[in-house]
This record gives sequence, structure tokens and C-alpha cells, in this order.
Amino acid sequence: MKKIVLLSRKSFLAKIQTHIAKKEINKIKKNIIDTHYSSSIGDNDLSAKAWEQHGFGIFTNSLSKKLVLKEADVVVHSFKDLPVKNLNKTSFVCLQRDDPRDIILIKKSSLDKKKLVIGTSSPRRKYYLKKLKEFLPFQELKSIQIRGNVPSRLEKVLNSSKEDGLFIAKAATDRIFKYGQKIDKKEYNKFRFNFEKFEKVILPISEFPSAAAQGCIALEFRKNDEKIKKILEKINHLPTSEDCYMERKYLYKWGGGCNLDIGVTIENILNERILFARGKDTQTKKYFNEKKYLNNKHVKKVKNIFPLNISNYQMFRRDLIEFSKTIKNKNVLATRASFKEFGSLKNVSNLITSGVTSWKKINKKGILVNSSLDGFGENYRQIENVYKGNNHTTYKLTYKENNLKTKFPKISHYSLTPLINDTTIDNLFIAESFYWMSFSAFKIAIQLRPEIINKRNACGPGQTYLQISKFIPKNQLNIYLTYEDFKKFELK
Repeated sequence: MKKIVLLSRKSFLAKIQTHIAKKEINKIKKNIIDTHYSSSIGDNDLSAKAWEQHGFGIFTNSLSKKLVLKEADVVVHSFKDLPVKNLNKTSFVCLQRDDPRDIILIKKSSLDKKKLVIGTSSPRRKYYLKKLKEFLPFQELKSIQIRGNVPSRLEKVLNSSKEDGLFIAKAATDRIFKYGQKIDKKEYNKFRFNFEKFEKVILPISEFPSAAAQGCIALEFRKNDEKIKKILEKINHLPTSEDCYMERKYLYKWGGGCNLDIGVTIENILNERILFARGKDTQTKKYFNEKKYLNNKHVKKVKNIFPLNISNYQMFRRDLIEFSKTIKNKNVLATRASFKEFGSLKNVSNLITSGVTSWKKINKKGILVNSSLDGFGENYRQIENVYKGNNHTTYKLTYKENNLKTKFPKISHYSLTPLINDTTIDNLFIAESFYWMSFSAFKIAIQLRPEIINKRNACGPGQTYLQISKFIPKNQLNIYLTYEDFKKFELK
């Protein structure tokens, strides 16, 4: 077979993505790739108004044109950069998606400031800065236009007195750290040196969905090229392809394009596909925030759920105690946001929360949170050491009596004593469907009313699910990210 001409942009990150694509193609056919690099309109025009002048697709259109003209056989793209309406006679396959989340990098020298200026050229990210006051302990967050490839943007911010940080895709930095040394050692070392000068905040998908198909490398080819199609279809990652096409379809109904204030991401956990979307309706000019469970939930609504009302619900008394070990300079996972020694959290190396509610509460105390498990449980998207700044162990902050197995060593900061009020007991004995926020609550409940095991049960996808699924078959245990979601689906 003649050589396959693989075309890509010239940037450091584009060359890394081309390396990843070549690796995958080589698994099917070895030594058949001839790599070519070309500049796109977006590479040549670094002005703030490039999108307004040239339209969406400034990083992809000129390369796609070369493909149509048969100057290349396959083009490597970041799928998020491609127009959602494909006007060319081309098709795409998707490589397995990397982490789709966004990161905010804040200069360590700016952490004591009250007002921050964050570099981004994305309307979506500019809009998100308005929402980030609940997540970042700064009085004001303003945006400033910034263009260029990822390493040059870091350098610009570090050398500027105007900018305090920047918004980037986590997949980009993940790929640089994984493959950058192989592509350009000098560029990689410079990037790593600069990256260490920033505090990293990884944003939760549930609140800040990313650009449609962010984190996915797409390989474009001519529809009528059967030989190329046959090879590429073997490396197409079907779950990624399904999610990314659905995200792009969702974006298309709003007009499509990176110039929209819209983020949409599908997250997968325990066979649940959940779509998160946030942005601005271009017609009504109103902002929306949407969450959709894409798997059909076969449930009939009932009159009595447990808990019926969170404000009256009580199964335990929680007494705050001092930390069982020092948390200074440690990486910690906070499962709740109540602490006797709240100020100690300012001295940790890296702070993760189990969900966004805890993040918001901790932020109100003026403490910077670095990331969240987003309610998806302890096995969700492990944070690499380069984002933590060290390779130390992460400790779970939990209750003193917690004897459950976990991959994190524990540090206790409160004590849990069973104490059920009358309203909760009454609710427990009439309910037909149950949502468990902890395994401890489930354990007490089935001692009081054993037939609960044969009723309808639901919980979040984390540690609670792992424990309850030992008592109730997994296919009979519904997954909801929040109690509010459970109530919406199951209460008549």
C-alpha cells in the first residue's frame, strides 16, 4: 500500500496529537505514514477578532481544504475546533477521549490579589468567569483576550503585569506531559518550568461543561476513500464518537461554534450517560443550565419517597473534633465542609472536594479548592501529580468511626452518632422509594425496616453505591447525582 499522507498543524500540541494518531494507525498498519505539517488561518492570524473576520473553523478549514484537494489522505484535528456542520465530502473517526475538563491556571504570585484578570479568547469561558465567584475566593474575575498556542499563552501571562492567569483545556496539558518530551524536549522542559509557576484549578463538568467534543482527537478523511476508511474505522473509539457527535448535535441546535457562550459535555459513570449543558440562548438572550440523564430510567413515580424533605431529615448527630493528624502540606479530599479547625485547610498542598456543594461552602471561607470528584465517587478521573505539585498521598477527611475500605488513608474531623428524629422514622416506614446519601444511613435503616432491601433504592455513584450494591443487585440500584434529581424522577 502507498504511504498515507497525514496532515496536521505545526504547533507543539498539534505535533503531539499527530504522534498519538500515528501510534494508533501503526497498530493497524506499520510504516505507512508520511507526515506533513501546515499552518492554519488561526495560526497565522493571532488578532483578538480572528473569529469575527474568518468565521468558525479558523484552525481546521484550510487543512480540510487540502484533504478535499487530495493533497493529504488524513487530517488530525482537535474535534472541538471543527465546525459542527460539515460542508465537505469528508468523514471523521474519533480516538479515545481524554479528560474533557477546563483548567484555570493562576500565577502563584497573584494568589494574594483580590481581583484577577484571566486570559481567554473563548466567549464560553468569559461567561464562566462570571459564575466562578462561587468557586474561587477572589472579589472579581475579569477576562482579557489572549491568543496563541498553549506554551506561548503560559509565557505571555507570566511575562505580563496585566494578566493573573489563563483558561485552558486539561486534555492539552495532559498530552504535553505524556508525550511532549518525545516531540520536542526543549519545548517540553520550558513548558514544565512555566507550568510549575501556576496554581491549578480543575473545574467540575457538572457546573462548567466544556466545548462540545473537547478532549477528542478527530481524524478526517474523504468519504469515498475506502482504503483509508477501512483502516481508520478500526481505531474509531465508538463510545467517544457517540458522545462527541451528540454534543456537537446539541451545539448545532443553538447555531454551533466556539463563538457561542455554550458548553456541553457528556460524562459517563457506572453505565450512566449524563449530559451537562450551560450557556446562552442566542434567540431569547437568556442563560440556561441543563442536566439530562440519557439512559432511560424505568421508574414509576410514587407518593412517598425517603427522605421526603431534607430539612426535616436526621439520622445522625455530627460532632466536630480536631484533626486526627496534621493536614499541613498534605493533599486532602474533603467529603464535607464542616471543620473545627477550618483555617488549617489554607495550609494543605492540594484540596479536592467530593462534590460541588462542599466546594462552594469551603470557598465562602476564602480557601482555594483545586478540584472536585463532582459527586461521581472516589474512582472518578484521578488527578495526576503535575496538577497537585507533588507525588504525595491524598488523605480522605472523614468521620472517626469510618471503617469502610477506601483507597485513601483517613484523617478524621468529626464523630458520627446515630440519632434519628421522629419525622425521619415515620417517613422511613411509609416510603416506597429510597435515596441514600451514605451507607451508614442505609445500614441503620435496614435494621429498622429490613424489607427496604426489596423496595426501590437509589444513591450517588460513589462509595455509597459500592457498599449498598453488596446488599442490592446493581441492576436494581438507580443512580442519581443528587437527591434533587432523585426527587424529580421518583416523586409523584
